[in-house]
Amino acid sequence: MTDPQIKVKIIPQLKDNYSYVIYSDEKKLAAIIDPAESTSIIDFIQKKSLTIETIILTHHHDDHTAGVQDILNFSSVSVYSPDKNISRTSQVVRNNDQINLSFLSLKVLATPGHTLDHLIFYDEHNKILFSGDTLFRFGCGRVFEGTYEQMQLSLQLLVGLDNAAQVYCGHEYTLKNLEFLLSIFPDNEELKISKQRINEQINTTGSSIPFNLGEEKRLNPFLNPRSSYYQDFMKKNKFNDLAMFSYLRDLKNKY
Repeated sequence: MTDPQIKVKIIPQLKDNYSYVIYSDEKKLAAIIDPAESTSIIDFIQKKSLTIETIILTHHHDDHTAGVQDILNFSSVSVYSPDKNISRTSQVVRNNDQINLSFLSLKVLATPGHTLDHLIFYDEHNKILFSGDTLFRFGCGRVFEGTYEQMQLSLQLLVGLDNAAQVYCGHEYTLKNLEFLLSIFPDNEELKISKQRINEQINTTGSSIPFNLGEEKRLNPFLNPRSSYYQDFMKKNKFNDLAMFSYLRDLKNKY
């Protein structure tokens, strides 16, 4: 059973970034995920009378770390990341490590591809996944440092997680991702329905986040090319999983 006291605050930052505050309403403790900026995060922390327990970073890109120093100036706390050279890191974590906080526990999973050091963080109890720039809604991160094979294997790791997981990713790219997929799969009615539904969601809430991992397994070909929606396309083009991923990623890079 999930803990109703554990909540996630979505903090829009920069042009299309998301940082997150995961916190306990009961214990008044919080962890900050990927702060690009500090002001809006600190404002929320103060408004909710929370105490920051730690900062957690998925990877080294500035748009996920630039707010760390100012937050540390506000509250001197630990910083978990995949590399000691990343912005004031105090604790390096690796694949299958566990980050045990006073109010929740996060499993660390290595997902190289977007960067070689990329990590995601999964609260198995509450089914909350912070996917950074590995998985986006209807898409995935661009492969900057790793290989397509690494990225595809990292996404396959996510296929093994619980369908009920709610995913919090690093950017608001959902409508752009859907437009791209519809340019390749124009007859996919589920994608058309999803685009309409997400347009309404963004108009109402300002965000398409979080999203359900089970739905992504059905409809996101980057995550699960073996979904029934894409099998005919793979067979027609004689693609295996990696070839399908490479084909889509190459096209998306130019889109």
